[in-house]
Amino acid sequence: MEQIKVLIADDEPLIRHALGTILSTDSGLVTVFFAENGQQAADYCVANEVDVVLMDLQMPIMDGVSATRAIKSRIDSPAVLAITAFSSDEYLVPVLTAGASGYLVKDSEPGEIINAVHAVHHGTAVISRSVSADLISAVRKAHTDNSQQVEDLIDDLGITSREIQILKLLAQGFNNVEISKTLGITETTVKTHMAKIFVKLSVRDRVQALIAAARLGIVEIPKD
Repeated sequence: MEQIKVLIADDEPLIRHALGTILSTDSGLVTVFFAENGQQAADYCVANEVDVVLMDLQMPIMDGVSATRAIKSRIDSPAVLAITAFSSDEYLVPVLTAGASGYLVKDSEPGEIINAVHAVHHGTAVISRSVSADLISAVRKAHTDNSQQVEDLIDDLGITSREIQILKLLAQGFNNVEISKTLGITETTVKTHMAKIFVKLSVRDRVQALIAAARLGIVEIPKD
């Protein structure tokens, strides 16, 4: 079985060791490098094959947001999964817009971290429900539209009522299986709708779709 090559970037030795230990419990993952700062991570990715980068955000020399932007500026770049002690929207939006495919906090369960690495490697964006509301709140604070403007935008983009339903469930942290069960449609149909949403919003993944929809005022901030 081909292993997913993971780079762990964190300035804390204990965190690097802990994450490496967690990943070593899955035979499908192999840690190929431990970076102490964002510059080391970016440089290693240029010269070596890496599939997924577990990226801390606060590091010396080059922070995680800058390192993510540098890594994702290259063609065929590895997926970046931000993993940090901070769930603040101060970090959420910058690292996701820099190109990260997901955002987890460091107190996530080991299984959640492992599943997230597999998910971003296979092209699925990951953001835990605990930070989804913070993300939407942060984007909407900076971008506010009245209801008429939102309706005009939806019409201009050609977004359907079904796609709006899917975006709203996405904003609540639902995955494709949960969305299909909630709406009573197949998972394949959900994926088809998601692909159309990506095209209409000019985004590449679920997280970017969430940011764009929140920015445009299409989705509501979750109440819980």
